[in-house]
Amino acid sequence: MPSLDATSTAISRTHAPDLIPGYRLESLVGAGGMGEVHKATQLSLNRIVAVKLLNQQLAQEESFVARFQKEAAALATLHHPNIVSIVDKGSNASTYYLVMEFVDGPSLRERMRAPPEDPQETLRVMLQICRAIEYAHGRNVIHRDLKPENILFDEQAGDIPKVTDFGLASFLEDTSTRFALTGTHMAMGTLSYMAPEQRVDAKNADGRADIFALGLILYEMLVGELPAGSFEPPSRRKPKLDSRLDGIIERCLKQQPSERYATVTDLIRDLEPLAPHYTTMRPAKLNRMQRLNRAVKKAVRVTLQGVATLLVLSALGMWGVRYWHVTNKRVPKTPGEALTGEIGPPSAKEFAGRLTAVEGEPRKVTLGDGNDKPSLLVSGRPLDMEEKKFVFPAVGGQSREGLVRVDVPGMRGDTARLVAQVNAQYNDPGLFETLAQVVLDAPLPDAQVALMLVKNEQTPTRYIALVYSGSGAPIRLEWNLGEKHGTMLGPDSPEGPVELELTVDEEGSLVASMGTKGDKRPIFEPLQLGMNWQELRFGRAPVPAFGCIEGMCQVDKFSYQVKPVPPKPAGVVQASAPVRVETQRAAPAPARRPAPKPAPKGKRSK
Repeated sequence: MPSLDATSTAISRTHAPDLIPGYRLESLVGAGGMGEVHKATQLSLNRIVAVKLLNQQLAQEESFVARFQKEAAALATLHHPNIVSIVDKGSNASTYYLVMEFVDGPSLRERMRAPPEDPQETLRVMLQICRAIEYAHGRNVIHRDLKPENILFDEQAGDIPKVTDFGLASFLEDTSTRFALTGTHMAMGTLSYMAPEQRVDAKNADGRADIFALGLILYEMLVGELPAGSFEPPSRRKPKLDSRLDGIIERCLKQQPSERYATVTDLIRDLEPLAPHYTTMRPAKLNRMQRLNRAVKKAVRVTLQGVATLLVLSALGMWGVRYWHVTNKRVPKTPGEALTGEIGPPSAKEFAGRLTAVEGEPRKVTLGDGNDKPSLLVSGRPLDMEEKKFVFPAVGGQSREGLVRVDVPGMRGDTARLVAQVNAQYNDPGLFETLAQVVLDAPLPDAQVALMLVKNEQTPTRYIALVYSGSGAPIRLEWNLGEKHGTMLGPDSPEGPVELELTVDEEGSLVASMGTKGDKRPIFEPLQLGMNWQELRFGRAPVPAFGCIEGMCQVDKFSYQVKPVPPKPAGVVQASAPVRVETQRAAPAPARRPAPKPAPKGKRSK
């Protein structure tokens, strides 16, 4: 964990291990003007956490206590893989404390001492930081103290960056005075990373102040130092850099907020094309054996190319025709683009399945088993069904792509879950295709199977696709939702079949997962679609689909369910009798006469 404020005087005071009930303080990992950060053990769960203690002297100051409480309030509203999460908060007789997730990794400042040689690695990190700030701004929280010291790397979680220290955060739409710590014409933050307007009037600085800090951090990550005055564009300092980064950074660092990016989403939209196939995982370094194995494969490939060249010279014309025939059947597009392009008119077919449509309950469709026989629209390659599994047989005909859309109306809702078990196998190439692959370095596309949400039209232009390309190939998440489009690559896939899942929660956050219930895990950072995501991103309720490119593909246990949105009232309807909302006192019950006592035996009651 980094220090809380590098410019403040460190606090050398130590504390008893049992200072905070339920936690055992282990060691001091950072200190600053506001207090100390300790590595600690949460006794109830026996896990390592970070405990932030407010300076005992500052604990007597209401403004500093409010700032400390403000950080807790800011963190409590944010749940994102690239933001340090809060565990607990409280106070004792001597101070206030905040318990956070412990990130046992270096800060971005430490990483920048040895900057990566590949700019793609810098963009990988920067895009994740931007997504964290985009998420925070979406929850009406701006950070106002972004700097390399406040970005930590969680090495155990795949070396992902996490933003921390929201002590100076402000709420964009908070009208209360509870957290009004920043007065007019008061500067707060770290001077080197502070926007011009923040230095003069921090209270009125909005999310564009964070965009200014992001521009400074990106420049420093690429060049190795902060820009000063009329700075040189990064591509002049580092000739290997893409010159398009110059304009992006220049726009972030405009002196007037109105001339910067309006939102972090706009900044991400310009950064993504420079790294269209980025992954959230840090590239792994090859060991000596892996490098040797790669060198041997390259030598074998070169040898085969030489031998095959001699064969090609004897029949170059025939192979040239065959090569033209093969390359014209290749898929030059991304999987999602290929499956949603012009692959032929759809034909309606009915297969076994089940529809669940109970008023007030999630609407669900499953395929493979049942008597409801939902209609499927099949485009491109033919579709078969074998033992309740949908199969695209390996074909070499006129079409190498196949798309199946489940034609079920009324799948409207604010939450969704799409799940299926998929598998894909490579084609067995013939002699001519093998020679074309070796000699002309033109390998055939891999077999790919995709689980999709698509716009409900004959040629869908908007889609989300989770793609499996066989054992050893990375899982791929691809989306084209108008202005929002991109691709993320995940970890290498296990040997199939593999269970894939797409879920969208009530806030419009899409999570892609892989594995069964006992071993299900998310494979990408969440994709924020926003509230009312079906109309916002697709124009109408999308339909579930699955597709196949090349080879043989199998789809099993396919299901899709949505939670319906409560119907909006068409208007105010006058009821036949007014409904009284006030409470009325009930009329008193009539007094009951006491029951007569039973007469003694042998006597009658009168």
